[in-house]
Amino acid sequence: MVLLVSERADFFGGGQRSLLDLAAALQAGARFAPLVVLPEEGPLGAALAAAGVVVRRLPLPAVRGGALFATPRALADLARLAREAGAALLHSDSPRTALYAGTAARLLGRPHLWHVRASVGSSAFADAALLALSDRVVAVSRAAARRSPPLARSSRLSVIPTGIAPPVCLPRREARLLLGLEPEGYVVGVVGRVEPDKGGEEAVASLPLLRLARPEARLVFVGRDTGGSHAERLGEIARSLGLGDAVRFAGPRDAAAPLLSAFDLLIHPSRHEALPRVVLESLHAGVPVVATAVGGVPEAIEDGVCGLLVPPRDPEQLGAASARLASDADFAARLVSAGRERARTRFSLAAMTEALEDLYDRMTSRVARRAQRGRR
Repeated sequence: MVLLVSERADFFGGGQRSLLDLAAALQAGARFAPLVVLPEEGPLGAALAAAGVVVRRLPLPAVRGGALFATPRALADLARLAREAGAALLHSDSPRTALYAGTAARLLGRPHLWHVRASVGSSAFADAALLALSDRVVAVSRAAARRSPPLARSSRLSVIPTGIAPPVCLPRREARLLLGLEPEGYVVGVVGRVEPDKGGEEAVASLPLLRLARPEARLVFVGRDTGGSHAERLGEIARSLGLGDAVRFAGPRDAAAPLLSAFDLLIHPSRHEALPRVVLESLHAGVPVVATAVGGVPEAIEDGVCGLLVPPRDPEQLGAASARLASDADFAARLVSAGRERARTRFSLAAMTEALEDLYDRMTSRVARRAQRGRR
């Protein structure tokens, strides 16, 4: 039994989808049984239950002054749940859950695996503290593994890239209809949270260059506006460029991957990333990609071979790369073909699951050997 601990019950980002994929893959296999701990009801829990995965609800409050009494209670509840479930290992996927799961694992004498999914941490001190509570650490990319000196120096860290199953995309016309788009014309997608660090301003500012190649090109944002007003800011930029009608906001979608077929091009102008899931989905789905060369993105995309990379915060180069693909269908098709092969060989769900199960085996076997020596 592996206890998978998450601090969110919605599909806030790629990490929650990866948790769903991993838990479902473990459930379908024969080596480990997953039990997922979520803080509340939500779409992630419903999807896990539909996959036959057992879910338990346990809020894990943020560790701050106001949670002085709630934190120990939550920690005791998590340790009790792990003990009663017979969990052989605890697996966390965020700093908060690593703190709780790592401490509970120490109390129980069980191993703890911390999954690092971000290329930027709060501090080197925080990473060092969480590393001390972890028997092993897995980073989704080399960039995530290098995010702080304590992680970069650790001998307990492994890089296991995120793996996904190829998305089953809707027919193009149906996907566009669901996004409120006309069936014809060149459409560029930006998928992910609508917030400053995702580079939406650069995406909008790049559109005039793209429209020199494809005058009818439109830009569609698919994702939640986490600040509540950033989409309005992007709309203002579009109107100032005379492109108000060419930029649309489709809002959040629980499952955006099936809608990738609506796009002729995906751009990912983020300012920092560990290994963006939507880029991997686009490679699998055969959608051309232009992305910023930040974090783990160059580990997914070989520039000029399976996609195009540009510097962050540079709308001119973003627009020029987008225009190049929009005006050269043969070149875009070559990138798509190479991208699909790269995704199949390097970013498959089966490969990720097998690598994690092998690591689980090593971690739990070590504990079993220690217990056996203790009985002797």
